[in-house]
Amino acid sequence: MERKQDGGGAQTPEILREELPMQRFEGQKTSQAVVEGEVALPGGLREETRVLCSEAMAVLEQTDVQPGRVDAEGKVTFHVLYTQGDPTLVSALEASAEFTHSVDFPGAEDGMAAVLSLSVEHVEASAQGGRLHLMAILKAQTRLFSDEPLSVVTGVHGAEGLMLKTETLSCLSAAASGTREVLVREECELADVLQIADTLYATAFATVQDVMGGEEKATVSGNILLEVVHRSQMPSRPVVVTRHTLPFEETVPLLGENGDSLCCDAVVKDVAVLSQEGTGEGERTLRAEVLLGLTVRATASRDVCLMLDAYTTQGDLLEPVTQPVQRALKHHQLHTAESGKMTLLLDGQPPARTPLRASLRPIVTDVSRSGGKLNVEGMMEVTLLYMTDDSDVPQTYQTEEPFRMSYTCELCCQDSLQLTPSNIELTGITSDRVEVKYILHLSCYDVLLGDEPLVTDVTEQPAQPAEPGILLCFSQAGEGVWDIAKRYRVSCDSLKRMNPDLQDGVAGQQVILWHRQG
Repeated sequence: MERKQDGGGAQTPEILREELPMQRFEGQKTSQAVVEGEVALPGGLREETRVLCSEAMAVLEQTDVQPGRVDAEGKVTFHVLYTQGDPTLVSALEASAEFTHSVDFPGAEDGMAAVLSLSVEHVEASAQGGRLHLMAILKAQTRLFSDEPLSVVTGVHGAEGLMLKTETLSCLSAAASGTREVLVREECELADVLQIADTLYATAFATVQDVMGGEEKATVSGNILLEVVHRSQMPSRPVVVTRHTLPFEETVPLLGENGDSLCCDAVVKDVAVLSQEGTGEGERTLRAEVLLGLTVRATASRDVCLMLDAYTTQGDLLEPVTQPVQRALKHHQLHTAESGKMTLLLDGQPPARTPLRASLRPIVTDVSRSGGKLNVEGMMEVTLLYMTDDSDVPQTYQTEEPFRMSYTCELCCQDSLQLTPSNIELTGITSDRVEVKYILHLSCYDVLLGDEPLVTDVTEQPAQPAEPGILLCFSQAGEGVWDIAKRYRVSCDSLKRMNPDLQDGVAGQQVILWHRQG
């Protein structure tokens, strides 16, 4: 900005500005989506069908920011265990349903970026009329960001008796991003003691262990945790479960500039498994293919010295104009896990002889912090599949049990955390009690926000000159040295010299002020 002169030759203040790249946080919303579908059963109407348990996996395919809303498209894959005709023969069915979901977002505009995550909160499956009806309730967590530069004031020159308050602030901006789909393949041996006759289906989720940046690329490493459900030839155990860890390390090309920090989302989009007889007697080999979607975001941090406030001890008043801005300070990605257990009471159910499998679905109701721990509470939806003493027909028991887990972590937002159970182990204690042990993984994509108001302009107002002499006043609650000095238009140094014991924020302190002549 050019320095101007009035008609009398006095200079008006020069306002220094800078176009500051800044990633601004526009808000977050949590919503629900109901996805339904149906599929014809192989046996049609001829045989009685009994649903044992059902699971679902939600995959986000695309997000689009429109004026006033965020649109999402995706797919839900259902897996259902059932019997048809022969109640002792367990079968599985896989079906998928596409969905669209819109989130009302006042202030959303073209060009903004939405970060959306999905989790399955509830699944239902029922057989009727030769068809299988499917329903899933999804929880959608949406965060909205913009990267429009903001014109801010960094200082003022040329004003009489100018006092400036400045601070170095860290500003974050989007630097680069990239996506890639990779197919992770693995072969492993299955123990012959399991007597596996056929592999029914598998579920999987991915954890990112490390993200390393390079020139126009990022290297992502982590693990895929795979759980496979098989049909066994053992009459006492018609269903068995195997678990496998598939490591991966992949390169994702990035478009944009080099950034200071990297975050990566790893989403399992599809799973295919097949087991077949090996070369030796009783040997069986599992072949697994997992389609993995990787999204990498790079951000750049920059320290900028900005003006927070200003006033003059002489001449016209300076009035800073501020704008509240929620800006991103740091993107933080976390993955941790803790073990838990519960005891199921089979109240009024057939007695349990052999627990086969349990599916767990956590629903978070409360998140709190204490003693450096993040405490997560909620209800765990449990579906237990087990065998009884007097029948070869598998039984199903569904219930909800409270849970509470504590994790050691610095940052985590309730609206961004996801919980995924794994390594579920079942032990029959008595005929009506089953102990369930599990590992509950916590994944969180959090953003540390700064909400200081930023000075975007400075105006001038005429002021009455202060009368010379000594003034006695008293501090008000919350006032600091700067606030008192600005109110009475004296320098902070002179105020401190005359009031060496003055403390910030204490009300009722006696303050002596001296205005000089002229």
